[in-house]
Amino acid sequence: MKNKFAEQLSLALGKNKTLTQQQIADRTYVSPGQLSRLKSGSRSTNPQIRKSLANVINDFWLSYSGARENFGVLSFQNDRQLQGDMFSALMKQKKEQRERERIEVEFEEAITVKPRDRTPAQQLVIERYPREYAEEISAEITDLAKKAEYAGIPMDKLQEVIDKVNQENG
Repeated sequence: MKNKFAEQLSLALGKNKTLTQQQIADRTYVSPGQLSRLKSGSRSTNPQIRKSLANVINDFWLSYSGARENFGVLSFQNDRQLQGDMFSALMKQKKEQRERERIEVEFEEAITVKPRDRTPAQQLVIERYPREYAEEISAEITDLAKKAEYAGIPMDKLQEVIDKVNQENG
């Protein structure tokens, strides 16, 4: 069963015209057989391998997929039923965004209550909110990347912008 990183790795390797799979394997210190298993999804990866592959292949979507997997962030585009229908995916994302905004209000109210006085429901919202927030960030980055791709902005230019923001903001 392929995971999202394996899917992106397959796509990136197919698009890559500068390096052979042998060269990629050599530069990332994995065997060609292991690279093949990573591509098929039959072997799991660790964060170091994902980062190394993304750096060597230099593919925005592979880097983003690896980062999502490293931090356990989901993407609204993982919904197989909506994958080909961007309008439906965007509508679903907007619905999820409204839900996260509702949870944000509950979170902000819950954190103003002293920990010993919080209800179980408030504690649950406090525990759930960081993941919801991270999913929102992921959805926004996916939206930005899709719009940039549609506008013809090269992914390496978008990656430069994201890297600069990360350097400035930590």
